[in-house]
Amino acid sequence: MTGQVEGKVAFITGAARGQGRSHAVTLAREGADIIAVDIAAQIGTVPYPMATPEDLAQTVKEVEATGRRIVATQADVRDYDALKQALDEGVAQLGRLDIVSANAGIVSYDQAEDLAEQTWQDVIDVNLTGEWHAAKTAIPHLRAGGRGGSIILTSSDLGLKAAATRPTTWRPTTVSSG
Repeated sequence: MTGQVEGKVAFITGAARGQGRSHAVTLAREGADIIAVDIAAQIGTVPYPMATPEDLAQTVKEVEATGRRIVATQADVRDYDALKQALDEGVAQLGRLDIVSANAGIVSYDQAEDLAEQTWQDVIDVNLTGEWHAAKTAIPHLRAGGRGGSIILTSSDLGLKAAATRPTTWRPTTVSSG
């Protein structure tokens, strides 16, 4: 399967660690250059440590180790203008866009009746509006390329079924692709 996306450019949100980093490194190994975006900062209502600038730098290091190019930007998917600027700059540097992996996402484990309004809004803004922002900013680049492309909207299994309670032993994991 080597070279499946040779010469293509992939835009990945939530790229600093976990699934996002894994997507970036795997696509790079298959021949794609990467435009990586992550907030790489804590959102106050998120109940676990989020990615850091150091995590985003590690993604850059792992992609570069494959021999592919990467343009990485710290940007929040909730901020359309910042996301658009990051993608526009990445396309300007790498020359095209072929693949979009809208992967950024957060979760809350509170019961619905206990969920703070701001927590709800942050989850909706990242998980729903952020995916829309990624697609909205990417579509003009995909159309301009005239080659088509792929937009992949990612969710965890919590996108399909609710979690009844907060896990007592849950800790975020960092996935290294190296």
